[in-house]
Amino acid sequence: MKRKHVSNDFQPDGSFWNLEDERSSKPVIQPEILHTPNSTDKTFLCPNGAGISICGDASFLNKPITGFIQDMIRTKIKSETRVSDIPQIIIDYFKESDTPNTTFLIAGYSSEQQLIYKLNLSTNEVVSIDTSAPGAVWDGEVSTLTRLIQPLAIKSDSGIYQDLPNEEILWNYFTLQDAVDFARFAVETTIQTMRFKNVIETVGGAVDVLVITPDATKWLQKESLH
Repeated sequence: MKRKHVSNDFQPDGSFWNLEDERSSKPVIQPEILHTPNSTDKTFLCPNGAGISICGDASFLNKPITGFIQDMIRTKIKSETRVSDIPQIIIDYFKESDTPNTTFLIAGYSSEQQLIYKLNLSTNEVVSIDTSAPGAVWDGEVSTLTRLIQPLAIKSDSGIYQDLPNEEILWNYFTLQDAVDFARFAVETTIQTMRFKNVIETVGGAVDVLVITPDATKWLQKESLH
């Protein structure tokens, strides 16, 4: 199955979730790629105010993985569930079957403390993301955003690398609105970059935006049935 881009910005006053559902592939480039509808949910709101986003395999047991995640949230995650317990809940829910190669990003608050976890379900590896300073974490289709943010160098014909100027992102000055705008920019830039390159377009469709703060969690933007 295809991968897509998932971006998560975290700021002192709130966490921001943003993702793109996968769009159909270009069969002229790679005809064996399966089509995944743009309407597939990849970001989820939990009863305890936490958010979950996924990338990687979009199907499980020959069905959309969305339905399994929605069932897990409905039956296993309660309003009193601790955010730190969610990675293990996900592992336990999927452990009885062939594990999909899906990555989960889990974000929420414990009192005033920001918590973000990255879980690779195929290996059950859980990584706690350091949120002591503002920044961003992303997964799925990462090459476009990585080129924009990370230091780069140009390789000459003689094999010598010349570093390019590295203009840092001013994370420390970001407001919550800046985080929202940056995450939208990250996903939309990935979409447009893939549009013009000779690659499989695995990022596209509507952008869902879930904002998490210590006081409340709300959808800022959510695709709905119509």
